[in-house]
Amino acid sequence: MTSDEPTERAQSPVQRLFLLARLLRERPHTVAALAAATGQSLAVTARDLRDLEALEPELRVLPGPPQEYVIGTPELDGAARLTLLRGLDALAARGSEPAVTLAPLRATLAAALPAHVRAALPVPAHPARPATLDHALTLVTQAWLESRTIRFQEWRPGARRAARLHPLRIESHPVSGDLLVVGRDPDHAGEVRTYRLGRMLHVTLDTETFTPDPLDPAQTPALPVTPLPAAGAPSVNVWLRFTGEATFRVLEGGHACLGEPVINPDGSVDAPLLARLDAGGTARSVLPWLLSWGPQVQVIGPDGVRAAWQRLTREAAEVAAQTPTRFVQHGVA
Repeated sequence: MTSDEPTERAQSPVQRLFLLARLLRERPHTVAALAAATGQSLAVTARDLRDLEALEPELRVLPGPPQEYVIGTPELDGAARLTLLRGLDALAARGSEPAVTLAPLRATLAAALPAHVRAALPVPAHPARPATLDHALTLVTQAWLESRTIRFQEWRPGARRAARLHPLRIESHPVSGDLLVVGRDPDHAGEVRTYRLGRMLHVTLDTETFTPDPLDPAQTPALPVTPLPAAGAPSVNVWLRFTGEATFRVLEGGHACLGEPVINPDGSVDAPLLARLDAGGTARSVLPWLLSWGPQVQVIGPDGVRAAWQRLTREAAEVAAQTPTRFVQHGVA
């Protein structure tokens, strides 16, 4: 008689499998931890795990060392829930997700927190978003999940173009936070295209489905009108100095594109912005975002980016100084 046999007789194989399943649904365990919890030997526990793997399709092996086993998704602890809540609030602050989508997720995450923590959670200020944009995002997300084709009209200044797309990725612009939809165009040999969600009008779902063709993670297709830098383009830290009200906005951490801020003796704040350079070394993709800060930001360097920013601000100031012509649609004959 081996040393395993008396222990095995204390519990039937069915009892041991039920006990293992209950433990693995609570949290991940190693083989040694399961053996200690059940009072079985390592050999018996390993054999029972093999039997359980054939019976339980949700049994997963987590990478080690040491390897751990778990059934389903382990319950999130309080710290993980708070981390996810902060992430949802950051998405809301950037306008990357509509409040109607985030609200049920926030409620689910907060429900398991202690009452005193729930009472102290901040109420996120969701920026106003057009209802049409939320509706378009819902349809695009559904098409992505179900591998369905979408039809829409691409809006361009003064024109609209009918288009179809197989959505393969939804992401946000690294600087502006605008939502981007990346996919393959079935009408143009499956070319990879990127559209701004805000320019996708009258989005509808087709009954036609497609076989997903995952994109290369390094692939960054060009954006319509305002192209994203190509993958592999040289990157540089653009050093910025923020003053006035902008210092508080930066220190609050609401801009994920900025690096660690430094407070200067005069109260201004310096922070780096990682940007990809174009062929002229000007990082044109970040210039519109810099202009949105008005007089509360200065570009310290590099020189090429600073020169491009100065040129653009001078041109904007010249246009602002001009008196625009009043046409009939402005209420002036």
